[in-house]
Amino acid sequence: MGYVAVPGNPPPTSVVMSQLGPTLAWVAVALLVGGTAVMALLIFRPAHKRLRMLEQAATALGEGRTDVRAVETGGDEVTSLARAFNRMADDLGAREAALMASDRARRQLLADVSHELMTPLSAIRGYTETLAMPDLALDADTRARYLGIVEEETQKLEAIIGDLLDLARFEGGGGTLEMERVRVADLFNRIVDRHGPIIRDSRIDVRVSVEPEDLEARGDGNRLEQALQNLAANALRHTPPGGRLELAARRVAEGVSITIRDTGPGIPPEYLPHVFDRFYKADAARATTDRPSGSGLGLSIVKAIVERHGGTVTAYNRPGGGAVFEIVLGPGQHRGPGSR
Repeated sequence: MGYVAVPGNPPPTSVVMSQLGPTLAWVAVALLVGGTAVMALLIFRPAHKRLRMLEQAATALGEGRTDVRAVETGGDEVTSLARAFNRMADDLGAREAALMASDRARRQLLADVSHELMTPLSAIRGYTETLAMPDLALDADTRARYLGIVEEETQKLEAIIGDLLDLARFEGGGGTLEMERVRVADLFNRIVDRHGPIIRDSRIDVRVSVEPEDLEARGDGNRLEQALQNLAANALRHTPPGGRLELAARRVAEGVSITIRDTGPGIPPEYLPHVFDRFYKADAARATTDRPSGSGLGLSIVKAIVERHGGTVTAYNRPGGGAVFEIVLGPGQHRGPGSR
């Protein structure tokens, strides 16, 4: 009926390709198209969507909206790029907030300076115009009293301008600090001598404590005395007659601690964070005497001087009443710009 031939070797490759080639090619094309579609749906489409959202966030950030953030879902390179973008946005937001705060502080400073300078200038102008009136007959005592008021207001004006210049110099890193070893006891003695008349007139009990007696701090003697004089003047201004002023210094782990305490009404808690701000006054809450308030720059100058020395100054109320100002100077204070 017929013959069956079974070859002993496999058929040639050309025969296999000619018979199965078209079928295998169509199967390969179908697998490639299907795999590409699956990858596009499962991988590239979400990544494209996230990149599009990142592009929109970048566009919004470029328009000034610093509150926009990119989505950080996933764990691929797009997620890393989104995290980097969000860090940049956070940094830009922080810088914008700092610039806005600086601008508000600048505007407030200009308003405060204008107000503080206008008060003595208005008084000087008013009294000088009165003295210059040819038709106004003034006796010698009245004329002398008016001239005395003009002189007092001129001195206030000079003090405010001097404080502003000092504050700008310290905060800007200008000026030279003559770093040396300064005996704290000598600083306290000069404070007592300078404010002697007020201490005697108000019968204020001054207590000085230095442990050990030869305690020294490294710094510019004149600038440290200026800072302590400002703190002492502030304490005396709020100490009632018959009160007590305490000047204390001791060695601590951080270096040298210098404290000035008074027995006044203390500082209201809501005012404590702002006592070192420029032109900030809490005298209305701490008023116990009829002594005039300062310019509002004294404590700001104290902070600037102490920070130039690499130290810290803090204010708080003691349990028994009264305010406490503490200066801590390290054993080897930072040599700020201009120090030597």
